[in-house]
Amino acid sequence: MSQNASTLGPSLPTGGMDAGIDGPLVLVDISGYTTYVAETELTHSQILVAELLDAVLQSLGAHLEVSRLEGDAVFFVGDKTGPELMDWFDQTYLAFHRRLRKVVAERAVHCPCQACVRAPTLTVKVIAHHGHYSRYRVGQVEQLHGTDVIVLHRLAKNHVPSHEYILATAALLERLLPEQAADFVRLEEVVADLGALSVGYRDFAPLRALLH
Repeated sequence: MSQNASTLGPSLPTGGMDAGIDGPLVLVDISGYTTYVAETELTHSQILVAELLDAVLQSLGAHLEVSRLEGDAVFFVGDKTGPELMDWFDQTYLAFHRRLRKVVAERAVHCPCQACVRAPTLTVKVIAHHGHYSRYRVGQVEQLHGTDVIVLHRLAKNHVPSHEYILATAALLERLLPEQAADFVRLEEVVADLGALSVGYRDFAPLRALLH
């Protein structure tokens, strides 16, 4: 079941901050979004992107708390980092592409617009980190705070030679099973203001065989 705010801590008054939580921080991002939106019809691209974000929310949101939507991405947090994350990420990738294929099949027959025609170019990437974060409230909006939150966003821009993958920090990889961690190609990413970070990536591409 999904974790709600009461699972991860009590509701905060405006300006209040909790003591902090150690757990997974996950950013699921639609790859190809910027070009897709810039070069296609707004109305239909909006409908398609909303469908894809919903697929992500329905899949990974069953296990982690949805912190916020960020345009073409969903930010998730939790309070336990373990091997089960890898299966959840794989299932989210598959859910994304199954929804994409369903929507494209429904619309392609009736709509020749570029938003519908080019939708299959979209895919998904997952940035995952284990760290410490706290939450605070400004008015009705709850925000996450901490260096580890910044790490996740900075890693969204990286040198992974793929457009569909899991990128995980060393802090998260060490909490996986050895055979899971062995699937990741290790590299170092230099992050502005934070220095060099040890990370690893695993390409989602082999999972496409499960979509046929």
